Amino acid sequence: MDNLFIIIVLLPALLFVVGSDLLYRRIHNLLILLLLALWLVLPISAVLGFGPWGVMSSAELFDQVAYGLLGAVLVLVIGFGLFCLGRVGAGDIKLVAVVSLWMSQTDQMAFLIVTALAGGLLALGLPLLNLIEQALALRWQRLALAYPRLKIAPPVALSEQPPQGIPYGVAIAIGALYTLFVPIHS
Repeated sequence: MDNLFIIIVLLPALLFVVGSDLLYRRIHNLLILLLLALWLVLPISAVLGFGPWGVMSSAELFDQVAYGLLGAVLVLVIGFGLFCLGRVGAGDIKLVAVVSLWMSQTDQMAFLIVTALAGGLLALGLPLLNLIEQALALRWQRLALAYPRLKIAPPVALSEQPPQGIPYGVAIAIGALYTLFVPIHS
């Protein structure tokens, strides 16, 4: 996918997700809603004849939107089951669903597979990931202490009960960025 608009929107959002998930184990609903709203701009602007999807025919546009929605709904349904079992966080599921909307119909499955593989690699490297998380949290805390007027919340990695498991927002960001920048198929 060589769409500059998509990269301009997703790159900063995913970098924010990585920082937020590493420091606070939280993916903000406002970010999810913002990504959803910006995605809605694509088909609406295409119907009006401009924007990144403006060059698509009506059939191509319908396919893109339909496959995007189908993929997102499947992610939400399966993800809800995993959330109910306590296997994954709700923010992770919502992020995967909204990022699935941004992927082309040929890239959706690649995104999900690469995200799962990235999650597996993060699980294997969890001790190293925990060290990185601690180092980042210490630097973040120093920033908070240096600028108290910013009212930066203390990272959860430095709490008495640091969170367990994988900050899956990192895996989701890796999966999305890999899929956007390294096309698996032409």
